[in-house]
Formats: sequence, C-alpha cells, structure tokens
Amino acid sequence: MLVTGISTRLAAIAGAVLLALFLVNVAQIATRPITGGWIWVNDLSRLLVTWVIMIGASAAIGLREHLLVDFVVQRAPAAFRTVSALVVRALEVGIGFILLVSGAAVAMNRMDIQYIQLGIPTGYAYLAVPVLGFFMVLFGVLMSLQGQQPTDVAEGGEAK
Repeated sequence: MLVTGISTRLAAIAGAVLLALFLVNVAQIATRPITGGWIWVNDLSRLLVTWVIMIGASAAIGLREHLLVDFVVQRAPAAFRTVSALVVRALEVGIGFILLVSGAAVAMNRMDIQYIQLGIPTGYAYLAVPVLGFFMVLFGVLMSLQGQQPTDVAEGGEAK
C-alpha cells in the first residue's frame, strides 16, 4: 500500500534525524571539556526536534498509530459507524489543511528571524508544520480513495 510505504520511509527519516540529534548532543557533551562547548548545538537541537516530531507524527498518521479516533467510531451504534468514520476522516483532512495553509504562512513570516548561532532562518523549523499538514491531507485522501476507514489498520500498519 502506498500510504504504508511512504509512512515507513518517513519513520526511517525521523529515526535518522533523531539519531543525528542524539549524536550531536553526545559529541557536544564529550568535547565540552576540551572546546568549552559548541554554542550552536542549542539552535540545531531546536530545529531538529521540531522536524523529528512532525515527521514522526506524519509517519504515525499514515500507519494509523496516531490521531486515531477509533474511540468515537467503535462506540458509535453499528448504523452510524460508517458516518462517524467519514466524519473522523474529514476532520483529519480538515486539520491537515489548516496546518498546511497556516503553517506555511507562519513559516514564511519566520524566514526573516534568524537562529542566532546557526545564522539560518527560524522559518526552516516552522516549515515542519505544513509538511505535517501536507501528509495528513495526502494520507487522508489516499486512504479515502482506497476505501480504508480510519480504524482499518491493525498493529504493524497493515490493513485489516
């Protein structure tokens, strides 16, 4: 399935960024007695943490391991489960669209504000929000086209 493949790759990217974040901070700690510390690590850590969270959330949404509102769908009377599943999907896509549009506007506004030590715009961190929104919309649309309901994924990301 396309959504599962993309989500698995996103999870791998989030894991790689998290590993890079960990290694940079360990190196900072190890070299602090020699170099006095790297003052740019704090800015880089903020940037990377934002991307880890948003890319990881994107992967989790695609694998149906995050933002799953099966509580509503499962507790609805049998006659309303399909309708409640469609409402949940519409809410996910709607929230994704809001994150995409509003996140892009905020990111563009933040492009004029620099990280002090890195010298790059803070907008690069804020770009992670519309990326999450994009994947929420993409996954919602693809799953809808495939006829997959919000609660149709078992553990491991495979469709039931």
